[in-house]
Amino acid sequence: MPERIAPPYTERSGYFVPIAVGFSTLIAIAVGAYIYFSQTYPLSIANSRPDFKSVYEQLGLSPASTADVEKSASGTKFLGQLQREPCDREAILPLVKLLVSVGYPRDGATAARKFGERCGHNSQLLEEAYAALTRINDFSSAVAVANEMIKLDQARSRYRYLRGTAYEGMKNPRGALSDYVSALQLFTDLSNVSVSEFYRISRMYAAIGRYCDAITPLEMYISYNVTKRQTPQLTKMITEYANDGNCRASYASGSDKVWITQNNIVDVTINGVKARMIVDTGASMVSITPGLAARARILPDEQNLMTFQVVGGTVQSAPGYAQLIQVGQTSATSVPVAISVGRETAFGDQIDGLLGMTFLARFNVTFSSGILELKPRALN
Repeated sequence: MPERIAPPYTERSGYFVPIAVGFSTLIAIAVGAYIYFSQTYPLSIANSRPDFKSVYEQLGLSPASTADVEKSASGTKFLGQLQREPCDREAILPLVKLLVSVGYPRDGATAARKFGERCGHNSQLLEEAYAALTRINDFSSAVAVANEMIKLDQARSRYRYLRGTAYEGMKNPRGALSDYVSALQLFTDLSNVSVSEFYRISRMYAAIGRYCDAITPLEMYISYNVTKRQTPQLTKMITEYANDGNCRASYASGSDKVWITQNNIVDVTINGVKARMIVDTGASMVSITPGLAARARILPDEQNLMTFQVVGGTVQSAPGYAQLIQVGQTSATSVPVAISVGRETAFGDQIDGLLGMTFLARFNVTFSSGILELKPRALN
């Protein structure tokens, strides 16, 4: 019987060629799709990470900080929000906090400042930047941030305090002093202010070697409630400052009763120049007009301006020193004064200024029936 020759393929194997062809086609389609999509879209199969490059550039962020932020689901959420809406304030604040919390306070501060430059500053974001910068002792940048806060609100005492703290960190006691005085003066009621506000000013006066001036803020604090505030600790500090500055002979001298008008106006002599001033126990400093300062030859320190609250708003004032202030038979030497900048009528028509606490706190003061009674306070 002749040998049977098998066909080239069986009925079952007849499926091999179509299946092989179909599989090859699928591979070709997949490869083509990969090439197409990888070239067309930023989110490819090969790289599934979102591209936040534009956000990083706008916020001035470093690659190291962004890598850590992207590890957080909330971080990518905030970055995505800012990618869609570059001025989204609801996203930038938590992003700044996240940057600080994962160990990048400088990047957090930079992001806050860059955002503010583009979209407008706000106090909450600036305070986050300030806190981040002081954490790393970058006090000069903290001063710049505090400047932006002050632009937002000239009459906010907290912003002056924050800038003063940054100046103190920079070892700039004169700058700190001006801001601490401004912070105090911007309070509406000095009798309710904490002793720490007064002590900061004393500390800065001592830092620049003006020990007699360092006494006055403490005396000012005590004067609002002598019975409760004349503590042994404050008395000791005043005595030490008096000894360091050899103040007792000239700090305050003489006693007198002088007439004042119904509007609390009194005659005052500053460096031998006559003046009409309002007695004001709510004013932290003796404040005078530029004209009186010129006549009394008091030089303003225009590099360290202060901001004071007055009726109708705020005024810029420059610190200075009166060699001698006299009211009746009383006198005080080396009295810190504030010189109003460019406003001759800041205190009213024909009024030369305010007789404030840098003079009055050196005396025990009594008002009675149109009479101002002054008696010098003991320094021990």
